[in-house]
Amino acid sequence: MRDYPSYCVALKPVDFFLPSEEVDEAAVHRLAAAIARAGMWTTPIPVDRETGIIMDGNHRARAAVLLGLHYLPCVLLSYRDPRVVVTHWRSGEPFCVDSIHSQILLHKRRFPYKTTRHLFAPALPETEIQLGMLRGTAQALNGIPLR
Repeated sequence: MRDYPSYCVALKPVDFFLPSEEVDEAAVHRLAAAIARAGMWTTPIPVDRETGIIMDGNHRARAAVLLGLHYLPCVLLSYRDPRVVVTHWRSGEPFCVDSIHSQILLHKRRFPYKTTRHLFAPALPETEIQLGMLRGTAQALNGIPLR
């Protein structure tokens, strides 16, 4: 097994996140309700560190907006990172990552729901951040422990 560097978990403003796929709105509302009941954010959203393109977690990012969050934990990655593999959702065949940048950044269009599947090895880390803190200001977030 290869030794990979640790993941970088950061807090970013909600407007940093660039949706990459359409979402199921009913699923977004169910997820937002579940997150609200838990009272904390446990799953950082993996994003392209340069562009903010959401690799996985479009539903979570949309739920965060419904919950009135101003900041979200994310894992900062690159599509060239060997820990990231992108496949077609249905076929499992490799997905051209250049087409992701083209579709999202150049053409300003999201992919249809369940177009891509992002796999991460090793598994992404978890967090335990109270939702109230993610509604706060940048100064209030200083010193939040990420695990």
